[in-house]
Amino acid sequence: MPWSIYRDNSKWVPPLLKERLDLLSSRHPYFEHANARFWLATRNGDPAGRVSAQVDQLSPKNESGKIGYFGMFECINDRVLAKELLNRAEEWLKACGRNIVRGPFSLSINQESGLLVDGFDTQPFFMMGHAQPYYQDLLSECGYLKAKDLYAWFNKTDFKRPSAMQRLLQRYHRRIVIRNLDKKQAKQELKLVLEIFNDAWINNWGFVPFTEKEFLHLGAEMLQFFPPEYFKIAEYDQQSVGMIVTLPNINELIEDLNGRLLPTGILKLLWRLKFAPPSSGRVPLLGIKQKFQNQLVGSAIAFMLIGEMQQTMLANGLVTHEMSWVLEDNVRLNKILESLGGYRYKTYRVFEKQL
Repeated sequence: MPWSIYRDNSKWVPPLLKERLDLLSSRHPYFEHANARFWLATRNGDPAGRVSAQVDQLSPKNESGKIGYFGMFECINDRVLAKELLNRAEEWLKACGRNIVRGPFSLSINQESGLLVDGFDTQPFFMMGHAQPYYQDLLSECGYLKAKDLYAWFNKTDFKRPSAMQRLLQRYHRRIVIRNLDKKQAKQELKLVLEIFNDAWINNWGFVPFTEKEFLHLGAEMLQFFPPEYFKIAEYDQQSVGMIVTLPNINELIEDLNGRLLPTGILKLLWRLKFAPPSSGRVPLLGIKQKFQNQLVGSAIAFMLIGEMQQTMLANGLVTHEMSWVLEDNVRLNKILESLGGYRYKTYRVFEKQL
């Protein structure tokens, strides 16, 4: 359906159909703890809109009300049609006992999150969404209000390290070790990264933990295409305390595949990854265990992870990169990224509505 919505939008990158079908398959580990429903609207036989609704058993329990989610939202510029689609999702969520709807998430906060509301003039990076500018108006007219903004930061990879970063690195460099993920022990290493992620993010707004099956599923997919040097683990006093992950921006390589890897798309993608790789990358995960987050050593761990990943990206020709996404009220990380010369160039908004 999105092909009809974005046919005249040069910044939209067609998603890989294989990846979309995998996400929506009942065999995906997400559906071991979540239920979802999907609606498609047509007009005169042509696709005109779509939406999903999700109930996740792992959603936050410490907030007032029971949260349901919506996602996969695409729609022609028609308020009546948008309202009808969202009404279907809301009625199903209410029948499931939810009294708050939040989104868009496709399908989880650990997947594509938020609606693009600023930064339409550039293509999205890998595993980030795009949107038509009028979508936010459709949601607002249907009673949805801002819940939280998620920032995407852009930077040149050869950024100059600030003096504060250099001082922290000098102070802690003997006690912090950064290493690559060991692909020979991929399952154990991915479990370690998962442990760090769930510990680091547990107090973040909207947090939903990755399950082991979900994370191993995602990690196995990533390791098919990207070498382990893009997955780094930080050890402090010989304890694993932080991690960072970078993904070469394969949106640069798949734009002309029109979503199809078969029959020849997969060969083109593999050839390009080896001989004409992307010049940009995305950092989707950066986490420090929470016990260190408000300490100087936590900043040192973050700076050292970023510094090591900087060297890896430069060595592999990734001359620019995106750090995404970052909560608007994650003051510490936003300040770090700004100190490195980055600038906030896209905003993804999560909306909410009382049912």
